[in-house]
Amino acid sequence: MARVVVGLDGSAQSLQTLEHAGRFARAFEHELVGVHVVDPVPEETISPEKGRLRVAQRAAKLERDLAGDLARFDGRMRTVYLRPGEKVAPALVRAAAEEGAVLLALATRSTGRWRRTLLGSVALEVLDHDHLPLMLTGPAIEPPLTKDGYRLLFLSDEAVGAAALARLLHAAMARAEARVTVLHVNAEGEASHLDRIAFEHRVARIEGLLSPNDTVTGRLERVASPEDVLARTIEVAAETGAEAFALATSSHRLKRRLWGGSTALSLLARSRLPLIVVSRL
Repeated sequence: MARVVVGLDGSAQSLQTLEHAGRFARAFEHELVGVHVVDPVPEETISPEKGRLRVAQRAAKLERDLAGDLARFDGRMRTVYLRPGEKVAPALVRAAAEEGAVLLALATRSTGRWRRTLLGSVALEVLDHDHLPLMLTGPAIEPPLTKDGYRLLFLSDEAVGAAALARLLHAAMARAEARVTVLHVNAEGEASHLDRIAFEHRVARIEGLLSPNDTVTGRLERVASPEDVLARTIEVAAETGAEAFALATSSHRLKRRLWGGSTALSLLARSRLPLIVVSRL
């Protein structure tokens, strides 16, 4: 059985991420696995044996505390201990690979310096390490809505990223119906006839790469300026009943370009929905 893995540390935001990961897992008939990454010997002690014991006790307590939340999704908990010299991001990637995950879900941390905090987060390190689809939740996340099927809003500004989205999400979405809206918001004037043809080809390519069970439609929108892209994107998500955004990028693009830059990070900061990111090949 394929699995959805969600990183958990007991924080309120990680529990919100659990809700969205559980919704995705249930919609597409995957097992849900909560993963807690810990250092077996914390720096707070000079006695390795006592340190390992305290860590094991805290890990066991967290597993007990989260058992009820995971049980609602028929999920289970797993504690992963860091190997010597290993960091959290590679440990999460390792756990996801061992579990045969089709999606890894993580909460991003937020402070007053939101952008700086996000760019230095474990989430970007995971994106550097793996091509596994990554579900991220931001500080404005709200509980998911329960409905028939699962609705995604694909954010696509070019053909290569669109193909990567469909190809890398296929395994995660293959076992049940997904309703996908492909969105391109044009802030450079009215779309030309050639632009519309190119967009229709992009939508058709996504449809061909996804499961025959899925429904794919396109939305080509126009706004007056780049500053309006974010607001229109959030409006379309509400209009289509989307339960998550999805985009293809890389950690490099996530720092510097449109969907891989300020718009995507602002979307993650402001949206009540999770953002599913796949590595742009």
